[in-house]
Amino acid sequence: MLPALFAEDELCLLLARGRLPPDLRARALELIVGQIQWDALWRQAEEHQVLPLIHRSLKTLEFQGVPGEVRARLTADFRQNAVRNMLFAAELERLLRLLGEAGIRVIPLKGVTLAESLYGDPAMRVCSDIDILVPSSDALRARSLILAAGYRSPFTDDFFARHQFHTSADCPLLAERGGLSYFVELHWTLLQHSSKDAEAMQDLWSQAQPRDYYGVQAYSLSAEWQFIFLAYHAAYHKWQILKWIADLNDLCASAPIDWPLVREKAARFDLEFIVGPTLAVCSRLFGTPVPADFPALTIPAGVPLFPNSLDPAKAWNAPLFQAKLLKRPSEKLRWFFEMLFVARMSDRMAFNLPPSLDFLYFLLRPLRLARKWARLFLSAGHNRLRKWLKTIN
Repeated sequence: MLPALFAEDELCLLLARGRLPPDLRARALELIVGQIQWDALWRQAEEHQVLPLIHRSLKTLEFQGVPGEVRARLTADFRQNAVRNMLFAAELERLLRLLGEAGIRVIPLKGVTLAESLYGDPAMRVCSDIDILVPSSDALRARSLILAAGYRSPFTDDFFARHQFHTSADCPLLAERGGLSYFVELHWTLLQHSSKDAEAMQDLWSQAQPRDYYGVQAYSLSAEWQFIFLAYHAAYHKWQILKWIADLNDLCASAPIDWPLVREKAARFDLEFIVGPTLAVCSRLFGTPVPADFPALTIPAGVPLFPNSLDPAKAWNAPLFQAKLLKRPSEKLRWFFEMLFVARMSDRMAFNLPPSLDFLYFLLRPLRLARKWARLFLSAGHNRLRKWLKTIN
């Protein structure tokens, strides 16, 4: 059961879903006619990227009890997001066509296509980028085609082929047109650092089905792999953003998921720590029914769920949670060394070296991380000391 919530947090949870059953509709109206602090609700909804869903739910309630200025603000934000997603959809169509004509299989991940499949409207999700998945054998060629189509990368082709392709799960690419930035993440793997990744990707592609996206033929994940992918993404980020949990809740309610097959895949690809706890999080926050095949689900200790957020005093070690998703010590060790030494886009932004000096990132990244973590660790210690001094005064 959820602990006692402020009215604004409870209303946010009720409205952040694609479907509002009659019992929840009645409770939402009961909360709205109370003393809702709309600014507080807005802050939570914006932080957790669920404003489009909240606008839709309030619209189904005919905005009863919603102040006019709040309704106008919600509507303006929704329309702005809808326009941005329309442009993202057009760009996704262009990329799918580009890769498809080159004979590269591609699967759109999350984004506007997920909004359309779950909620029937591409405007229903807040999207900041375009994620696409290609087979690993086509990743280098897909990257070259996208770069030739007007995108740019902070890293050279050689650095990508020799280092990032073998140590990263995605490749960030950026283009700017018409005042809008298009940020594309090209994926070729799912279970980064896991020894089961190659086998899992083979299984994923064997079950992918052809599908039409905006008049272009591409592929889609099976319902089981859609759940596993979204669960993995949410777990990788410690289940911190409500949007991801809302997606999973609606996927469980609308997709024909073969749960015994999900459990079999979880066991075969070492995903028990991801699939089970994600279902527990969904059940805790949204009341998502848990299949009988997943008994006694628990949420890992130290995971703050909505309406709480990660304690700033613990933010310095938050990335270390990702290692817990890996099962074997050898995988954890590989994750540690790649996290410590392999350059990311943030490193390039901090140290914009010429291509001939790309190798220096292997030295600069650990130095940058050490500085960042030391600052966060000292800040956490200062906060603890200040709290302790208050208790003895």
